[in-house]
Amino acid sequence: MAILAKLDRRTFIRNAGLTALAGATGTVVPAAVAATPGSPSHMAGGKYDFDTPYSRIGTNCSRWDSPAKDYPPGQFKFGMGVASMDFPTPACITDAIAERCQHQVWGYLASTDSLRDAILQWNGQRFDLDLPPESLEIATGVYSGIIAAFRTLSPPGTKTLMVTPIYNGFRTMARHARVLVEESPMVYQNGRYEIDWADLESRMTADVHTMIVCNPQNPTGNVWSPDDLLRIGQMCLERNIVVLSDEIHADIVRPGVKYTPFASLPDRAVVDNSLTFGAVSKTFNLSGMKVAHFYSTNPVLLGRVRANHRIELNTLGMVATEAALRHGADWFDQARDYLYANHSFAEGYIKENMPLVRYNRAEGTYLAWLDVSRVQEAIGAAERAQAAGKPSADHYFRDWLVEQSGVYVNPGFSYGAGGEGHIRMNLASSRQVVKAAFDAMADAMRKV
Repeated sequence: MAILAKLDRRTFIRNAGLTALAGATGTVVPAAVAATPGSPSHMAGGKYDFDTPYSRIGTNCSRWDSPAKDYPPGQFKFGMGVASMDFPTPACITDAIAERCQHQVWGYLASTDSLRDAILQWNGQRFDLDLPPESLEIATGVYSGIIAAFRTLSPPGTKTLMVTPIYNGFRTMARHARVLVEESPMVYQNGRYEIDWADLESRMTADVHTMIVCNPQNPTGNVWSPDDLLRIGQMCLERNIVVLSDEIHADIVRPGVKYTPFASLPDRAVVDNSLTFGAVSKTFNLSGMKVAHFYSTNPVLLGRVRANHRIELNTLGMVATEAALRHGADWFDQARDYLYANHSFAEGYIKENMPLVRYNRAEGTYLAWLDVSRVQEAIGAAERAQAAGKPSADHYFRDWLVEQSGVYVNPGFSYGAGGEGHIRMNLASSRQVVKAAFDAMADAMRKV
């Protein structure tokens, strides 16, 4: 069964990126080109090489090292859960970090102005969004920004509203602020998740003070239309509910699909009733650098949230983020095209080889949201989960999938109402790795 060759820590440090992928019959597909720090390999014609597997095993990586701890040695093989890419970041980032490390003093920073300018420039060029510098606040992460907004706008014991399935981290943020979560399940029709507008309106009660908008939607992959966003915004404005728009996946949108920033909507009152949270941590695989931002066109609202927000940035995170924003566009454009070719591959593979699984290609994000309810039914997941004391059939299925195929995914149950019977699978890897994982899954399901 295909596995990624494990690198111990010492070997990883010595080889700085040398990787290999073992095939299902014990053969080895082409090993990754040794990546010299600061110089990721290129293919002919100035194209970045996203196709060569790049091992992260043995690097204290949450995607690849954490799941293995929960299973017998050798059982876990493919980390297709945590939302981070397996691609080395572009040379401009590593070079900028290396250059800063030559100055061996790590005292307090004087300013974030240059980073702020780079964020504003990126948003202007990518999304035609003209934001004044004073509207933007640098943050340690989207988590810290949204928690500050909750603490400002949603008193403990009140509710925040969200359409589900949705990123499970929002519940963590709400819990930290002692805010309750109100869920409005989406409906699945015509191959796409849609908002149940009547249900959403019915949940906008007096104790709801904020609403999370996730655009693109994690995990379903929706990229919300201007009409959808405007309708949400107007409903919230009429009921004194502030919109908190998480747009961390904004850059990763399928060709032919238009992403609309909430702050670009034509109704100024709606926009002024919102805060937007973003980062390029997904765009450039920089989640460990802990740099994000939030902004609002409403200075009073922004000022109130700022009063409850404390920034704790590190120098290298700022250096890496600014380098990515100023010099990494070409790398990202190529990475985005590769990611959506992975989505196309997944769509075709599943239709041909996994008849019990339903998948419609996502409009945004590098995540695949798979309906595995028929597989679960075939293996009796609900009954077995109850007998084994698992939280849900989805959790039982996750463990079953690791046992049978070595593939680790995220259980749909954790993404809220409507997530049951689904899994979230990360496609941000070499297509060789994605195919090997799907091969293993298909083989396991053929035996059901």
